[in-house]
Amino acid sequence: MTAQQHAAKTILNVVPILPSLNFSETRKFYVGTLGFEDVGLDGLDYLVVRRGCMELHFWLSDDPLQCQNSSVFFRADAPTEIYRDFCDRGIEAIRPSDDCGESGGGVRFHIRDPHGNLLMFGGAAPASKAH
Repeated sequence: MTAQQHAAKTILNVVPILPSLNFSETRKFYVGTLGFEDVGLDGLDYLVVRRGCMELHFWLSDDPLQCQNSSVFFRADAPTEIYRDFCDRGIEAIRPSDDCGESGGGVRFHIRDPHGNLLMFGGAAPASKAH
């Protein structure tokens, strides 16, 4: 096992840290609209929300361009279930053209939060071949 392979196995997960222009609005959207839970680790300058294995951290920003230029991609075994849940919640989930289809890792869609952060969802990546 190489040092790179060993280091990769020690990482448990990666948690994106996105900018927020207003924690109250961010919390309302993620908790009230998307079904996340407020983890309660927020302070004056930090907010954490979680839904199942999806966890997002936010820092307070005063620059709208930071939000408009920030994004996260969630890989899921069943992105269609997430898409349907968001649709049932009345969220305008946008699905790209059907040409990404099942061969492209399943359904892919994206939504933007109130400040412009892009949340992209798609199927699990195909297993890579060993080199």
